[in-house]
Amino acid sequence: MGWNSKIVRRVGISAILVAALSLTGCVPNADPYPEIPRFAKSGGQTQAELDAKLATISGLTFEHSSGTRPNAKGNTGYGYRFTVAPDHRIADPVALVNYLVESAWSVRDGYMPNTSVEFTLSGVPEDGLDLTSVAQNAGWISEDANIHRGVRDNGVTFASVWVGAGAPSSVQDSVEANRERLGKWPGDAPDVPENLVVPR
Repeated sequence: MGWNSKIVRRVGISAILVAALSLTGCVPNADPYPEIPRFAKSGGQTQAELDAKLATISGLTFEHSSGTRPNAKGNTGYGYRFTVAPDHRIADPVALVNYLVESAWSVRDGYMPNTSVEFTLSGVPEDGLDLTSVAQNAGWISEDANIHRGVRDNGVTFASVWVGAGAPSSVQDSVEANRERLGKWPGDAPDVPENLVVPR
């Protein structure tokens, strides 16, 4: 048998296998979660545009700012990890949280967050800034939610603003309100508020 015959035979066998797998539903799905909105053609802003805006906030350094691809359960989210410089302080934490949540919802070149927007801030310990309390004051977490993360001794603080599946029972009421507040995805790209962070 010549090499041309071998190639034809292998191609024929491959076609038969693909057809058989298709009939049994065993062909890997390239898009297992088609229901999750992603990569909008217009509206909002790109991740690069948001990164450029975040870089203009003096006193804050964003080590991480991005959305996630769907995990095995089809969950997507958006996360921030940032640090405040020791010679600066966050003067308007409510405005900062509002800006970051709305910004995460506005990024169009990725997947729509269908779980939460996560925050990790490395702050100045003496400031005692608790992002979960800030998110409650901003209205993203209900005041009666039984969530108390506090601030670590090193000034690190966390918050989760839920916009979909997986929310703890104590914040379920916030999910629908947050989605209504954010509106259609991707949302409008907010401008950076003035005087979010100021020198000490």
